[in-house]
Amino acid sequence: MLLYADGLDEGSSIDILIKRNGSTYKITSFVVKIEDDKLYIHPISSKKGLFQFRFTDVVDMVFRHGAQTWRWNNVKAMLFRDKEGEIFHTFTPTQRAVLTNRRNTYRLTVSIRTKITYQYKADLEAEVEDEGETAEPLTPEEDKIAAEQAAAEKKGVIFGGVPAKDESEEKEKKVPEYTTFAFINDLSEGGASISADVELGMGDVVGFRLDYKNTEVTAKGTVVRIIDENSKRGKFQYGLRYFEKSKNYVQFLFDEQRKYINDMKK
Repeated sequence: MLLYADGLDEGSSIDILIKRNGSTYKITSFVVKIEDDKLYIHPISSKKGLFQFRFTDVVDMVFRHGAQTWRWNNVKAMLFRDKEGEIFHTFTPTQRAVLTNRRNTYRLTVSIRTKITYQYKADLEAEVEDEGETAEPLTPEEDKIAAEQAAAEKKGVIFGGVPAKDESEEKEKKVPEYTTFAFINDLSEGGASISADVELGMGDVVGFRLDYKNTEVTAKGTVVRIIDENSKRGKFQYGLRYFEKSKNYVQFLFDEQRKYINDMKK
């Protein structure tokens, strides 16, 4: 049975990925029923009418159950009307589902030129080493002053001296942060692909901000893939894996996806 996957049943949430004209779009829906090797969902539609699949579309399905993510590649998509006149979109697998990882499940293809920040792994590691250093022992004179301070504090006397430096401010200045312009090529829940002229290494940290409605979307990740590109977008292409992103990031992806779906229907 090609449609088999742990946990897949009526009412399950499922993602439909549509590749068209070099872009990938995602539609999230719910399984209405499963019949043999055919899956039914409520029709994909908008104010402009029902979504029509093209014969050139490449359609995949993704289903998540617990820690597992199942993916069917190259499914057959059709618009179907049953005997009662109810309309569905149906999807028939052409091969068995494979277990895949979340990063490859869905990528939103974009072309956004924006400012990015970056920090080198070596600088970040140096900061950690500095934080782990032990303090040097006090000189006899410093030890005497410290003893006098402690005695004065016990008596409730304000002991004069040079104010201590704000360690939080010093910490912020320890790791240099640089900025440059880059192109964001694609986005996903777990990471992004960018192109830039600046040369980075594995483990370097990259962050960016994007305007979204009346606020911003932010994300920060480490470089996990490097490709020599030498294109108009930049000399290098980098794959990022997020370790930090704003709470509105997923909603931003969803809204962008809907914009592309509406453009496809025009």
